[in-house]
Amino acid sequence: AQCDDRCTMRRLLCLLALSSWGAEALTARLEPARAGRAAGSACRACALNVARMQVEAPIKTPDIQLAPTDPKGDEKSDKGKKFKLLLFNDTMNKREYVARILQQSVPGLTAADAYLIMQKAHKSGMAVVGVWVFELAEAYCDLLKAGGLIASVTEDE
Repeated sequence: AQCDDRCTMRRLLCLLALSSWGAEALTARLEPARAGRAAGSACRACALNVARMQVEAPIKTPDIQLAPTDPKGDEKSDKGKKFKLLLFNDTMNKREYVARILQQSVPGLTAADAYLIMQKAHKSGMAVVGVWVFELAEAYCDLLKAGGLIASVTEDE
């Protein structure tokens, strides 16, 4: 049986439903409706065929083989590099506040250690909070800055 324009439109709608529901769900929705209609119904038959149709992606291998390349720079040696988190003295924040923000921002830092780091920064202008991999040092630095402290990350010697 030839499909008319309505059947073609229904096919497109079925394809759209197929992409969002999947073939099994669409077939399950169409089967009961098809059973109630005459076996020769072109529209339901077309829709059912569209739902069962499997689309395979074309397989094409590239004509040229690319050789694996190493990333530029010294990234291999950067894996073990450590970075220092530095805290600088400021005249805006009280010492107790600085110690509290240190303890809240850096996990595992006791109140006594935070107070000692704050005192070192207060007396000498700068203190090393700790040494970590870059991502952790940067994250802790951001937390300290969010608390209003002056901090930076630098490479450990």
